[in-house]
Amino acid sequence: MVRQKVQKNDDPFPYEGPIERADGVRPYNHYIWPMHGDGWWAEREVGYHIHGRWNFCVFALADGRYSTSGHVWDIERGYDRPGRTCVFETRAEAVRMGCARMIRAARASRKWTAYGCGKLEGSNLAKVINWARGVVARETGRQEPRPIRVSEPEKPRPKTGLPLLDWA
Repeated sequence: MVRQKVQKNDDPFPYEGPIERADGVRPYNHYIWPMHGDGWWAEREVGYHIHGRWNFCVFALADGRYSTSGHVWDIERGYDRPGRTCVFETRAEAVRMGCARMIRAARASRKWTAYGCGKLEGSNLAKVINWARGVVARETGRQEPRPIRVSEPEKPRPKTGLPLLDWA
């Protein structure tokens, strides 16, 4: 016998539409939380020195589709930004897309100026990317990918004090 989850009625912004999670849980404040096992955080598997922003989730919907966004409005429209689909027919597509978006943001974080926002560089960036690719391989039943290496940025040469050598 499957036990139904009890949901309180203290929702500050109740949703009355047809969208619900695969296990029957309705959105709370126009947001659906991922089910157990449908969210992956790098800090839990790679190490606690990795910022908590490096994660991705998949939301299983009651109609058999999967989303990379938990916001009800995004799911209703089918995209979270213009030209960026967030609802997929299969779980594997959603996992791959969620991972790809997180990896793209992680690579872009090398140019961020503040470390408090989760900036990744060098070996930490490589660890997060390899972890994410491994998650996709496990979740989609594919072969474990070869690890990648991310080179460290070149350090500026120290000034010699001789203008001709500094210029070269």
